[in-house]
Amino acid sequence: MLKNSIKKIFIFFIATLLILTNCGCNSKNNYNVTELSEEILNLTSFSEMKSLSGTSLPSYFVFADGDVKRFNVMISANAESADTLACFEVINEKQRALVISGISGYLANQSNSFKSTIEKEYNKVQNRLLAELGNIIVLVVCGDTDPVWEYLTELGAKEVV
Repeated sequence: MLKNSIKKIFIFFIATLLILTNCGCNSKNNYNVTELSEEILNLTSFSEMKSLSGTSLPSYFVFADGDVKRFNVMISANAESADTLACFEVINEKQRALVISGISGYLANQSNSFKSTIEKEYNKVQNRLLAELGNIIVLVVCGDTDPVWEYLTELGAKEVV
């Protein structure tokens, strides 16, 4: 009798521990822009990438690093490639709108640059992935965004339209 009670308590304890551990791992607040970028880089192929610093961010997205909480942006080191991976963490709706607007402008510029020169890169821009995971906005421009979209949706991301 005592052995069965101890067994039940032990099973209850393990089940509770598993539930609590699983809830903590799936919390939308656990993601950061650097780790998310690294995961995405491993999911699909990009051309050789270079990171953007805060001082160069306005040249591409028309907002400054001070306009977002955190960011990690990588663009192709090759001017003939549209490959881009950008993660921006925002803290409010005003920042979100600013980032979405900046991304829209960036994509429009990329489209214009590649439309009449490199059709493959133009198509990448047209088929870009723009998603929101909690308070992180993710932009992916590459040849195959499907694995990234699958990964992000498993985490609970929604497409930004």
